[in-house]
Amino acid sequence: MTAHRGVTGPVLVGRDQELGLVDALIAGAAGGESATLLISGEAGMGKTVLVQDACTRVTDDTVVLTGACLPMASVAVPFLPLRSSLRGAPPLPGHPFPDLSTPDDTAVVRFNDWLDDLCRSRPVVLVVDDLHWADRSTLDLLMYAIAGPGNRRLAVIGTIRTEYLSDDHRLSRWLADVRRLPHVNELELHALDSFATEAQIADLLGGAPHQSLVHDVYAHTDGNPYLTRLVVAGLPENARHIASDLPADLRSAVLQSWHLLSPPTRDLTRILAIKGGPASAHELDELIDDPAVASLLAEAVHVGLLDVTGDRYWFHHPLTAEVLEQSLTVDQRRDQHATFARLYEEQVPDAATAPLEILVAIADHRFHAAQPAEAYRWTLLASMRVAEHGSSMELLRLLQRAILLRDELSDADETRSELLHALRSAAFDAGAHEVELSAIDELLAETDETTHPLLAAELILRRMHLRFSTGRSFLSVDDALHALRLASADERSWQFAFSLAEFAHVGFWQNHPEAAPSADRALALARACGHPRALAYALCAKAMVEVKDGHGAPALALASEAIAPAIESGDYWAFTHASHWESNAMEYWASRTCSEHLRMRREQLVELGAPQTYISWLSASEASGWLAIGEWRECLQRLRVALGSDPGAFADVNARLTAARLAALQGRARDAQAHLARADELFAETTSFLTFEFDAVRAEVCLALDDPVAAFDAAMAGVLSPGIPPTMCEWLVPLAARSLTDQAQRAENSRTDAAGIRYMLGKLGEDHPRIIRDFGEYTELSERQVLALQNLYDAELGRGLQESTNATQWLTAVERCREAELPWEEAYSAWRAAESLLTHGTRHRDQAAAVMRAGVERAEELQAIPVLSALRNLANSARISLAPVPHASSEHPVLPGLTAREREILGHLVAGRTYGQIARALTISEKTVSSHISNMLRKTGATNRVDLSRLATQAQRHS
Repeated sequence: MTAHRGVTGPVLVGRDQELGLVDALIAGAAGGESATLLISGEAGMGKTVLVQDACTRVTDDTVVLTGACLPMASVAVPFLPLRSSLRGAPPLPGHPFPDLSTPDDTAVVRFNDWLDDLCRSRPVVLVVDDLHWADRSTLDLLMYAIAGPGNRRLAVIGTIRTEYLSDDHRLSRWLADVRRLPHVNELELHALDSFATEAQIADLLGGAPHQSLVHDVYAHTDGNPYLTRLVVAGLPENARHIASDLPADLRSAVLQSWHLLSPPTRDLTRILAIKGGPASAHELDELIDDPAVASLLAEAVHVGLLDVTGDRYWFHHPLTAEVLEQSLTVDQRRDQHATFARLYEEQVPDAATAPLEILVAIADHRFHAAQPAEAYRWTLLASMRVAEHGSSMELLRLLQRAILLRDELSDADETRSELLHALRSAAFDAGAHEVELSAIDELLAETDETTHPLLAAELILRRMHLRFSTGRSFLSVDDALHALRLASADERSWQFAFSLAEFAHVGFWQNHPEAAPSADRALALARACGHPRALAYALCAKAMVEVKDGHGAPALALASEAIAPAIESGDYWAFTHASHWESNAMEYWASRTCSEHLRMRREQLVELGAPQTYISWLSASEASGWLAIGEWRECLQRLRVALGSDPGAFADVNARLTAARLAALQGRARDAQAHLARADELFAETTSFLTFEFDAVRAEVCLALDDPVAAFDAAMAGVLSPGIPPTMCEWLVPLAARSLTDQAQRAENSRTDAAGIRYMLGKLGEDHPRIIRDFGEYTELSERQVLALQNLYDAELGRGLQESTNATQWLTAVERCREAELPWEEAYSAWRAAESLLTHGTRHRDQAAAVMRAGVERAEELQAIPVLSALRNLANSARISLAPVPHASSEHPVLPGLTAREREILGHLVAGRTYGQIARALTISEKTVSSHISNMLRKTGATNRVDLSRLATQAQRHS
């Protein structure tokens, strides 16, 4: 998701994989492997920017020749792009440019011979933009060059707009021939997803955009990077929506092909735009007085303005419809909408049997024609049909409009409360938390708690969930108690069991003494009344209590049992809640086990057809676990799922925090800051949300921004937060110690007094000698992780307090982090270990080198650029080579008492290889490698693998 800026200025995002392909092709050509890449895509997809970006990073001796074809109707110059590329190239001593003034075979041969000669002395990249406009002579010359020797240092890159390629187009025939040649590759650029579009908007605005703006832009541009740039141009950084009047540049770009049409076809496309959706030739024939509708449509299809699917026509880019509609006056639009409404109504003698799409169309056209009474009637008819057969999101749209229209009418039969209940139910099914919360707020204002206490209790609890999910407030004890008092009007009701369960749920986070007994009572009542929704929440509440008490197996059974009643009641909030407590009962969140379990539940949600809100919620939680264990590519895939559509505030924040952490660890501080800013925008009071890792991630982001003072404040906010420890609580005091130590080192580097900072560091160690432990039962892995983070904390304190044993502390931290499957912390500890070893003089040089090599390998795997750069800088300053130490199988290090296999593994250790690399090299498991190394540590008395490598190195030196 790295943002690049091409030489002409446009932002290039979301194209890292494609950019890697272009880079690889150019690098291969520089190495003597000639290749061709044809990059295709619609206008605005960034084909030219992609190539320009790649060409900015070629080696200094590479010649880049760039030319562009022009529309053949405007110019007819043979070899135009090649002649322009030579005209714009710097002088090439010893290689005078060939003469391309005449389009004959000799010119083709001359150019190819010139390329041969130039490629023998320097690599060449030949770029031809807009091949769809290329003349015959240019295509012939390119064909000859592409078919040339495969070993010359030449990369040919062409860009093509796909909307111009009909079957009878000259380029289509040329492509059919070129594809048969060896070393010809093709790359099609598609629209960006909303995640990448957001990154582009952030770069254009210079800050994190509001999510409402991202949704607005994406809905208009459909991920077209060029159109996105035009839509965003001129918007302030804090904009929440695009301007109501689309920018002139955008209108011009969108209507470029429209202006090529004949006047009757332009009129026809305006009518189609007002219709608002695909139409057949027959439908349009009813609206205009022109016998040539079919030929007019064919004209619009030919220029690429319209697409045809079956017998229905619609705009190739939906934004065109909006631009065309805006070109009409308000009265013209209303008249046309009224005409469409009458046309459809004539087709509907009986609304009860009318097709759903016709009902929706009539409702929409009556609304846009500013006819509220008719619009209200048809909207209700359409909503009833959609509720039976249609989309939940479409139902939301119609019901929201019905409520809006109902407020304009004085004689409607339906009450506002009835419509709100219908809207609330539809929003519940759709996972539309903001809409549902708004409806519930209005319903509670209209509900008499004395008359309807059970309904009020249910609404209050759901509002509490939604206020939590939308970032307005953490789970409220007051709300839970209020609902419980109301539901006590009938202690046999499912609402009372539900209220008890949610009081236990909230009380759990606040350490309320009545949480556990309330969970027991809630479960008994829920089982007795048999209501699936009450049972799902009661089982979850009891599972939470069991987890807190350290009873993993019973907790897992309870949370798993909650899944079925959650599905039965259609409550995916309960499903997601249960899924998380299943994983909490199984293993610590920073583990493969948890991530794989959440993956399974996420896939189950997909199969159930659950709303994207909940799929994104689990995807985001899954991503944080993958990140913790170093599976950052898998993490990134899950983040794209979570943020690829409107995920809802809860999933959005969860994913943003993980994305911020990934960016910070990989050295993309600006990206990290933007993601964190977005999370803060959504959840104002962040420290109170104990289920999130706001404080730890904020500290890591501040460290990436080189602001250790703010990092310390963030870490300590989490350390001092009341109630249940927040997520990532184990990282908080190590981050606080690192922040203070960095401050102390900065003070010393600037020759200012660091005594006060060191006093704070000592006080931190006294007040918090141990890291903060989370609640619940600890598994073998989580105990290893606690031990590793404790070792890292001790080492950070030792670094800041300048303890003589700090190198040993860091070496221990390296080993413990590796054993605990915390690779980011392992790589960081390797840097600090090497740094500390080198401060003790040359006697630890070999040991420092081994640590550095292992740290570099791990950092490279993670793309942890800050640690990787620090290790490389340290190696350069110490004049230590980071190249792997070669060793032959016949020269394994010899230490007394080791078996042949142990000596083989020891050789890999001396070379600085990780457990995984050793396992792959010897075709054994990492567990087997670990077992052998444990045996060697016992036999030799070494304290860790680095110490073992040092002993082996000394033995080799003296043998």
